[in-house]
Amino acid sequence: MFTKIRVLHLAVNNLQEAVRDYVERFGFKVLPTGGDRPDLGLRNAFLEFGDQMIEIISPLNPGEGPIAKFLENRGEGIYMMGWEVENISNVIKELQAKGVKLINAEPEARSKGALVFIHPKSSHGVMIELMEKGK
Repeated sequence: MFTKIRVLHLAVNNLQEAVRDYVERFGFKVLPTGGDRPDLGLRNAFLEFGDQMIEIISPLNPGEGPIAKFLENRGEGIYMMGWEVENISNVIKELQAKGVKLINAEPEARSKGALVFIHPKSSHGVMIELMEKGK
């Protein structure tokens, strides 16, 4: 059903500080993508981790948006994971049959480009993004 963890999304208070620490302490390479995402209320940086990535995210405006709320309630840490799947339609059916709560799994939402997520209530507090292999 799942082929690998493709990305870990880490929520931090200070993006530049966190990126510097991951580069200097752990030797990660910063990818040329990332920046401010006003549509999502965040700024981000992507770090190369083998054939996976770590996305470090922080609120675009302190105290505003879902990342700020996460940091306020839980502190810094894993905000979300991206899991790769072979066939997202089959995985959706299988998860729904098992009673897993999904976000944006409806065909209409997906046809408009919405991403499919496993709701944190079904995964012990972690939001999980489903990513089809090769996309």
